[in-house]
Amino acid sequence: MGLRRLLGGILELVFPQVCLVCESASKAPLCASCADSFSRITGPVCEKCGKPCVRPVADCRECRGKHLHFTRARSGGAYTGSLKSAIHSLKYRNGKRLVAYLSLFIDDEAGHLMDAVDAVAFVPLSKLKESGRGYNQSGLLAKELARRHDKPLYTGLAKVKNIPEQHRLGFARRADNVKGAFRAFGKVPERVLLIDDVYTTGSTASECAGALKQRGAAVVYVLTVARTPLDGSKGDHRRAVVDSCKCR
Repeated sequence: MGLRRLLGGILELVFPQVCLVCESASKAPLCASCADSFSRITGPVCEKCGKPCVRPVADCRECRGKHLHFTRARSGGAYTGSLKSAIHSLKYRNGKRLVAYLSLFIDDEAGHLMDAVDAVAFVPLSKLKESGRGYNQSGLLAKELARRHDKPLYTGLAKVKNIPEQHRLGFARRADNVKGAFRAFGKVPERVLLIDDVYTTGSTASECAGALKQRGAAVVYVLTVARTPLDGSKGDHRRAVVDSCKCR
């Protein structure tokens, strides 16, 4: 038995291969059961923010009246269950091996947008947070999607203000919290696809899009792995469609 094979066997005994989401035995970072249970958003959505709706609409009650700087936002699935756990593992448990799986989850939607953009960008972290984590999960997703679709990666978007974390604030305070928090540097492409992990109120995506437009971008599309329901539906976007998406 070769030394490499012997060491591999020892490592597998000490650190058994498991799914990074459910921790069941798995040779892959994401087991088939968890991948199959991702709650994908299908059916009609709000044309502006991508919220699931009863029928296609120009804007829904969540984005109506807001001055959202992005052109259109879309998300792969609902931020619940195994998809939520996968994103949590990616961000907080050094689950970088999940990038390939999560980027593939939104690859079809990305493919629909890639022909309409010149480059891919991502929502930046503060220097302190990125240094502590060791990476920016949105940056890793953007890099993988840009590589897969042969698009340049724009890295000039920066977080220039230290602000309280958005998830610790109520929905009403999030827009004010991120005002002026981002700035774009260098030459900004005219048409940009902005990548992030989770869409909640759209405040962060909108502020980033505004920063890109201030430097010359004309169109900014947003694509996230998941979106958080704002209607108390506990992540069940199908029930949210029926019960609480009041569209015009």
